[in-house]
This record gives sequence, structure tokens and C-alpha cells, in this order.
Amino acid sequence: MKTKTLFFLILLLSTTFANSQSFKFGTVAADAGVGLRFYGVRAYSPVNQTDVIGIFLGSGLPTVNAEFRVLKFLGVGAKYSRGVYAQQGFKVRTNDYSVCVNIHVANKKDKFDLPISLCYGFSKFNADQNNSTTPQFIHINGGVVNLSVAPHFYFGKYIGMFIRLGYNKYLYNNIVMDNGTESWTQADGATWKMGGIDFTIGIAGRFDVLKKNGTPSQK
Repeated sequence: MKTKTLFFLILLLSTTFANSQSFKFGTVAADAGVGLRFYGVRAYSPVNQTDVIGIFLGSGLPTVNAEFRVLKFLGVGAKYSRGVYAQQGFKVRTNDYSVCVNIHVANKKDKFDLPISLCYGFSKFNADQNNSTTPQFIHINGGVVNLSVAPHFYFGKYIGMFIRLGYNKYLYNNIVMDNGTESWTQADGATWKMGGIDFTIGIAGRFDVLKKNGTPSQK
């Protein structure tokens, strides 16, 4: 409910800026960066009958976004993000693939853009823990929801940099844990709940592929 309320507030706010934005129809924008992640984890492993509760610190390497502008203040795009974590004896890798709706609430000037993004997609999670008496291997997939704000600063017409602060919530619904010989699933009590914040910094670029009337740009 809080996410839905925030999304509609953002939509309402964005109409205030819609009349004088430099983000034009046909603009393609992309960025790529690296960052840090702080995720809370709450899980149960039937492999060794233990609870996993704590904070996982990791890196996002890389995070890539691409966007096509479809309305005066609205863009749609895709996002890929890879995460790597090492905590509590676990070595964790995640790969997230999402589609995004981006609302540009402050981009009146060519050198500044402020998109707020709501993304939903698919996450693949793999982990292993080999430093215990009972080794375990975890394979999970499911949905992921991301809400982020990302100020972009352009040094010229095409190239700039960005910083992004986001929140990720993982909706894992297919869990398999094993010790190399025997496996357990949700039916056996296996759970893995994870969510938290990420901070990313990197380079950004943009260019026009269509003129205002929808014809290809002659650049």
C-alpha cells in the first residue's frame, strides 16, 4: 500500500514539470555503474536446521539501465543488475532482470535530470556455504521490485554521470536447498526473505533517435 501511494504521489508531482522539460520524445538514455548494497535477510535452512538472520553487505557490479522516452515526462526501459555478497559463510550471487517505468520530475535544464523509477522483474539467486560441517547450496528465483531515485548530471549534450539510491524487495517463490546429495524446498520449510537499499554511481549517456514528429533523427 505504501509503494502504491508513493507511486501515485510521484505521478501527480511529475505533471507540474511536464510543460517545460528538456527530455524529448525519442530520446534514448542509458547508464552503467557500480555500487554497494545493504540487504536484510531472514531465512530458514532445512539443510542444517538453522535460521539465517542478519545484514548482507555486497556490491552491485554492474548495474545497467536503458530507457526510451514515450511521453513528455515518462520513459520506459529495462534494467540488469548483478549482486555479489559474502556474509555469514555464504557466497551469494544474484542476477536481476527488470522492466521499468521512469517519471522525470525535474529535468527543465539540459544538464540535469531527475528520474524516479519503479521496476519489476525476475531475480535468480545462487549461494553456497562450504565452511560449515554441513555444506549447503541454495538456488532460488522469483520476482523483484525496485524503487529508486537517480539524479543525472550532464557535462555536455550527450555524456554525464549519475548517482542512484534504491530499495529492492525480493519476492522469491521457488527455493531449493541441498547438501550435495539431498535437497529441500518450501514444502520442507525452506525460506529466504531479502530486501534493502543499494547505492550506485556511474556514467550516463543520452541521444535522440527520433525527431519531435516521430521521424528518425538526422544526426
